[in-house]
Amino acid sequence: MTKKISSKRDLPNSFSLEKYDDLENMSDKDLFRQLYWRCDDLTIKNTDCPDYGLQYGAKYPLNNNFGDPFGELKAEEWFLEKQKEYEYKTQPDLLKLSYGDGIKPLMRFELAFLNKINADKGHWKGKPIVVDDDLVGDLFTADNGMFWAVMREPVNLLSDVVENVMISVDLNNRDDLLIEAFTNLLPKWREELGIPEPDKPVSGDWESVRRKIIDYRIIPLIDLMSWESATDSKISLGVLAVSLFPDGEKESFAIAQTVKPFLDKIIRSDSLDKIRKELS
Repeated sequence: MTKKISSKRDLPNSFSLEKYDDLENMSDKDLFRQLYWRCDDLTIKNTDCPDYGLQYGAKYPLNNNFGDPFGELKAEEWFLEKQKEYEYKTQPDLLKLSYGDGIKPLMRFELAFLNKINADKGHWKGKPIVVDDDLVGDLFTADNGMFWAVMREPVNLLSDVVENVMISVDLNNRDDLLIEAFTNLLPKWREELGIPEPDKPVSGDWESVRRKIIDYRIIPLIDLMSWESATDSKISLGVLAVSLFPDGEKESFAIAQTVKPFLDKIIRSDSLDKIRKELS
């Protein structure tokens, strides 16, 4: 049952806005680290230590799982040893193709996954997406037009379980032609598959973003919301207002309409990646 937090007195004793005073004078990279290391705190419940961030304030320690976003700080020794063990166990690393954000080569993982799925749409609804030679042979022999109707069905239209778009790219074409085709096809695929384009990352340069992180009290807000989630509580906007803005700089309406929407955008991976690249 959700516990309503309607008074500042109901917040954990570990919360103190003064713990975050050092954020104002931090270097750009150190301030970003404090945000970056908290990026999962709103989605993963820390029930073992609900007020973890509140305890540390502006001194939130390096998150071993994420490491340093700038590659300048080392993780704890025990974690580095675990990494070495994992890297040893995953050897040998034989075949690789380059990949980028949102684009990677088809791997055996995907093929093994497809091999277990039945189509829930299309001409062969209920049959495996990956058809065997006997079924294909029977289709071809029948010579009734079904061979091409079945074999040319796009995999992504056969089952909603298939999340990534399965495509083939012919690199024998010139780059400019491929880029033009991809640009034209993207909006069509989104419409045909019902996948909306994601919101754009946070706008503005780092200076304006930095100012908002501090002025909107984004770091302590994350810690309070993380505690809220881990304890199945619900902090009222009024309590957030008096706790984060004791001098009345922001009221409940501003938190709901301005501060929280900014937090939702800044904590996304594409926004964090954009800022990291700008500061690197």
